[in-house]
Amino acid sequence: MNDAQRLWWRQASSDYALFLQLRHLGADECHLIHYLQMATEKLSKAYFWRAGTAPRKAHIGFVRFLKALRDRRGAEQERVAKSLGFARPAGFESWISNAQDLAYALQNIAPAEARDGPNREYPWPHHLPLHCPAEHKFDLWAQLQNTGRGRKLMNVTGLAITTFDVYA
Repeated sequence: MNDAQRLWWRQASSDYALFLQLRHLGADECHLIHYLQMATEKLSKAYFWRAGTAPRKAHIGFVRFLKALRDRRGAEQERVAKSLGFARPAGFESWISNAQDLAYALQNIAPAEARDGPNREYPWPHHLPLHCPAEHKFDLWAQLQNTGRGRKLMNVTGLAITTFDVYA
């Protein structure tokens, strides 16, 4: 792990720890999604710093990160799969295909990506607000919390953060 990766990974770890604390406290969904999305964004950037150059300055790297992990081959892919709770690489590959739409929705809940729709931070639509994130029930959160693939995505995210040094 290089120095830039360590910095981004450390911040991802901090964001994820706060997500867990807020979840335990029963915080509004918007705050839970906010910190989970930020953790995945920074985790992705930490991973892509492995090339030694800065990744794109954007909120949308989580799906690309998952695909990059999936695309590793041989013993590397097996090590990654096991560190993320999968017995075999084939199970990991299958899971990524199954969870990709949730990962995409999570990375795109950031205000810059959500445009005038539901986002985790600001009332919307911008020019005539009708909704407030703190009062909104997010379909994304319901899927993350109430479906097996959503819970697995949150679990894999936690494992990806705690085992980062295995595949960085």
